[in-house]
Amino acid sequence: MIFPIILAGGSGTRLWPLSRQSYPKQFLSLYGEEDKSLLQKTYERISNIRDIQDPIIICNEDHRFLVAEQMRSINVNPTAIILEPEGRNTAPAIALGTFKAIEEDKNSILLVLSADHIIKDVDLFMKVLKEGFKRAEEDNLVTFGIVPNKPEIGYGYIESESNLDKEAIKGSKIVKFIEKPNKDLAQKLIESKRYTWNSGIFVFKTNIIIDELQKYAPLILEQSKKAMHSSKKDLDFIRVDKSSFLKTPNLPIDIAVMEKTDKGVVIPLDAGWSDIGSWESLWENEKKDPYGNVIEGNVVNH
Repeated sequence: MIFPIILAGGSGTRLWPLSRQSYPKQFLSLYGEEDKSLLQKTYERISNIRDIQDPIIICNEDHRFLVAEQMRSINVNPTAIILEPEGRNTAPAIALGTFKAIEEDKNSILLVLSADHIIKDVDLFMKVLKEGFKRAEEDNLVTFGIVPNKPEIGYGYIESESNLDKEAIKGSKIVKFIEKPNKDLAQKLIESKRYTWNSGIFVFKTNIIIDELQKYAPLILEQSKKAMHSSKKDLDFIRVDKSSFLKTPNLPIDIAVMEKTDKGVVIPLDAGWSDIGSWESLWENEKKDPYGNVIEGNVVNH
């Protein structure tokens, strides 16, 4: 079984006032013709993968009814909606989802996705994911590096052992992760085929990510396990134990595990990806009029 873990806990502050604390960007319809949110599109684009299960969604408890309603309106009944009392970054969230997946099938594979990404070429994305599942079956921790088209300072970068060929869709061992660089460094990085943007999309077996968390981030594993073990069912939601969960270190999976493991593999992805992190990226991804304006709704343009 393949379980999608959809991380829907972000706050999208750079898109304020469209995205706000009570209604972050992942619940908004931000691009394309259909009136569907980024969260809904995230699941729909992977829903035809063979052996894919209903999603495990991790979100803030304040947004639980938004998540439930948006899934209901596209006829999806999630495997679980797990509520975080407070965001602790991606490593604890992934650990929670992993424990839930193990309950369902201890030999499952996880596909970790952010709820707020755009991917324009879904067919190519499926091809690249297929290679990712193959490499995960070989006990690798797989991530996908976005082939950069400009010296972007808003994303982290991944350095791979060998040059990445986006046509061949072959992976390479990960050398290291690089925090968001300055403009000069970003310019240098994109001149080499060994550097890609960090997409935040991952594929791995449940038992392998558990082993690597145990090795490199044992406190995250221990406290997440306690939080799930003492969780309470509330309607369609799983409320994790707050005191246990808040003892987990606030770390992304990249720093907690991916930077340290020797099992990390990066596969190049060039499928029109964006994380719609700012007004600029929203503008870049939308249709413009002859003057370069993006207009939606009833607008008088002077």
